[in-house]
Amino acid sequence: MKDRQVDDIFQDLLSRIRENTPQRLFDTMFSEDSFELKSLENQTATFLADSASSAAIIKKSYLPTISKLLEEITSNHYEVEILDRASFLKRKAIVEGVHQSFFQNSRLLPQFTFDNFVSGESNKSAYLACMLSVTNPAMNNPIFLYSKSGLGKTHLLQATGNDYLSKHPESRVLYITSEDFLSEFVRFIKGKKDSESLKDFFRTVDLLLVDDIQFLAGKEDTQIMFFNVFNLLIAEQKQIILTSDRSPSELKGLQDRLVSRFSGGLSIHITNPNKDTLMAILKEKCKANAIPAGMIEDKALEYLALNYSKNVRELEGAFTKLLFSITIEKPTGKVDLGFVRKVFDDDEERRAKKGKVDIDKIIAVVADYYSLTEGQLKSKVRTSQIALARQIAMYLARDMLSLPYQVIGRSFSKDHTTVLSNIQKIERNSAKDAGLRKALDQLRDRIKGQD
Repeated sequence: MKDRQVDDIFQDLLSRIRENTPQRLFDTMFSEDSFELKSLENQTATFLADSASSAAIIKKSYLPTISKLLEEITSNHYEVEILDRASFLKRKAIVEGVHQSFFQNSRLLPQFTFDNFVSGESNKSAYLACMLSVTNPAMNNPIFLYSKSGLGKTHLLQATGNDYLSKHPESRVLYITSEDFLSEFVRFIKGKKDSESLKDFFRTVDLLLVDDIQFLAGKEDTQIMFFNVFNLLIAEQKQIILTSDRSPSELKGLQDRLVSRFSGGLSIHITNPNKDTLMAILKEKCKANAIPAGMIEDKALEYLALNYSKNVRELEGAFTKLLFSITIEKPTGKVDLGFVRKVFDDDEERRAKKGKVDIDKIIAVVADYYSLTEGQLKSKVRTSQIALARQIAMYLARDMLSLPYQVIGRSFSKDHTTVLSNIQKIERNSAKDAGLRKALDQLRDRIKGQD
């Protein structure tokens, strides 16, 4: 039916509804901005309400009346459906072959799941929060995950999206990076489209996953649009999960109102995984690559966990190198520690040479910074200032040189478990102590500046 005919029928319908409806209620539920007859096709009349709550009220209280009046006006019986605009837009996209005007290259990667994500002490809270967001969306909104690069944030976002779709197959999940949002916003502006069309697209999104939100820094116009989109989804109780390399309070170049919104949800810090988690990750990698259990000895895997544990990405790179060597050399029997040390012999020599020189430099710089002697840092004295300086020196040796815990421990006459504990303590404290973070940055600069 032509648009003009549909509009005439709708105006007639509204006038009849007005006759039997209190004016205030009519103005609220049936104003031009709140209610419209979208189409009369295939014996179906599709009405759009402005929100899901309005659609529910009209459906419950007015559906029989609308159906009866429509039949009187048209002399035809129509099945009446009342949808909110977001549901209509989403269904329209599905009917058109899931074509979307925006973020056409956005994809969830099926290999990222909760089942193959290894949860440990360092990431357990983030893992559970993401799982909960699937079964109880918007209970914590937004969820803000932050950590250094390579600790599994993207895996968690993708796994959340995949799990959500498996449980809600008719929903729309959007995974993007902040750079994707920026690029799409620029394209949208240059296209001179209807100013509401990008927001209308986000009305159809049930779960929004945004990686590396820190890269919106300094992009004022883009931040304004993201702020509007963020508020729209929060108001509609749609789940939002964001990731960053730092906590909301540390984000620079973002509007205060955005930082405030990010801080108003659930913020979770993901720290470096411990040895047990790293071993579990390696065993999961063996399983994923069809390597029989026990083919690579635990001592061999432990070597990787201790020497390539700066982040999960580094560990995966080392495992890939080992896998390649196994494929090429085809060792007989089990892959033992000797084979692994041979594969990584060049790395070991480089680290040993670098560590022998630079760990002494780190100890000297840290001692000078805190007005201590190198001997005090290496001693067993445990006064608060000396203990803190010692922990910082261990942390910097690990952070800047990627030295094994055993190598660091030898410089302080400590075992590797003590070194690991001290490093994790600095990681935890630096996440919430701006003064400590400033000291670490200053020490890094001093160390790099000394030749």
